[in-house]
Amino acid sequence: MSDADYPPVLTYAQALRSDHIKRGFLKCRLVHMEDRSFVMPDLLFSAEMRGEFFAARFFTANQIAFFEDDGPADFCRLAVDLMNGTRVQVAFFRNDAVRTCRDGSIIYQCAFSPTSRKAMRQPCGKWRRRNGAFELLLYHHTNPEAEKGIRASGELWSSPWNIQGSRKLENISYCYFTSIPSIRSEEHLRDVAMSQSGVAHFLPTNAPYSPEFVSALEVPKRTPKDMGRSLGYWIDVEDVSPNHLWLHRPMLDAAYYEVVLPRVYRVGVETGHTLPIDGKRVQVSPSSRKLLKYVVVGLADSPEGLAAPYNEEETLSLAKIDAPAEGEEIISTWKAKKNSHQYSDMPVEVAQLAAQE
Repeated sequence: MSDADYPPVLTYAQALRSDHIKRGFLKCRLVHMEDRSFVMPDLLFSAEMRGEFFAARFFTANQIAFFEDDGPADFCRLAVDLMNGTRVQVAFFRNDAVRTCRDGSIIYQCAFSPTSRKAMRQPCGKWRRRNGAFELLLYHHTNPEAEKGIRASGELWSSPWNIQGSRKLENISYCYFTSIPSIRSEEHLRDVAMSQSGVAHFLPTNAPYSPEFVSALEVPKRTPKDMGRSLGYWIDVEDVSPNHLWLHRPMLDAAYYEVVLPRVYRVGVETGHTLPIDGKRVQVSPSSRKLLKYVVVGLADSPEGLAAPYNEEETLSLAKIDAPAEGEEIISTWKAKKNSHQYSDMPVEVAQLAAQE
C-alpha cells in the first residue's frame, strides 16, 4: 500500500493543538533566499463560510514535522495574520495537496484555528471552484471613458508600468485588480498603491513613531473619482502574480513577514498582450501568460528595504519560488532538500526596465 492509503496518525486538532478548527484550502509556495527557506502563505479559502476567501497580511516562520517512515503524519503549521485582523494557525498534511499550480504554488486541503473563538470577520471576497480551478471575484477600477472602451472591445489592456507606477517594464505587462469592490477613500487608494497626494509614507520597523523617521515614496496621484467605475470578474488564482514581502526584525520580538499590498492582484502577460473577457471571467491564453517566479523581500528596518518591493526591478533581495517536481509537494520537497543551499542554482527571469524615452 502507498502512503496515501493510510490515514494520518495525527488529526488536524492535534497538529493545531486546538479543538476549535475550521476547514478550507491553503494556497502557498516554498521559496528560497540566500540564507533561508520558508513557506509563503498566499490565500486561505474557507470551505464552510459561503465561498469566502481571506488573504494573508503577516506570517511567521513555518514549522514542519517529520515522522520517520510514517509519511502521512508529516505536516506543516503556520501562524498567519489575515487582512481582517484575525490570527489563525493553519495546518496541512503531506497528503493534503489537491492542486499543483502553474505559478509554482500548491493548494492544500487544510484546517485552521482562529485564536479568537469569535466568528471570522470581513473576508476579502468570494471564491469558487470551476472545473477544478480556484477562481476569485476581483475588481478592475477605472474611469467612465476607459470603461466604455473595455465593454466595447471585450478585453482588458495590460500596462507596462511597474507597481509603483514610476517606470515602464520591458519584459512583462500587468493588468491590475483588487479585492476592494469600490474605491471610496484615501485608505482605499493607499491599498492599491495610489494616493491623492502622490506620495506614500513608510516607517522602518524599529524607528520611533515620529515624522522625522518616515520615508516617502512617489506613487500615482489619483482621487476616488478617477477610479469611480468598478468592473468585477472571476480570475483563476494561478494567473495572479505573488505579492512581495517585507521582513520585520523587531528588537524585542520575533521576526515576521508582511505581505506588501495584499489587496492588489496582478495578472502578468507578455508585453503588449490583452486579457480577453468571457462574460464575467477574465481569460489568459497560455501564449500570453507570464509569471516571474520570485518575490522581493525588503528589509523593513531601512528606507531602502521599505522601497524595495516597489522598486522591484532594481533590487537583489529576492526569494525564488521552488516549484515542486511532478508528484512532489512542499513537505516532501523540504524533506528531500533539507540542510542544502538552493538559491544559487535557481536562475529566474526578473522584471527589466524599458529604456527611458
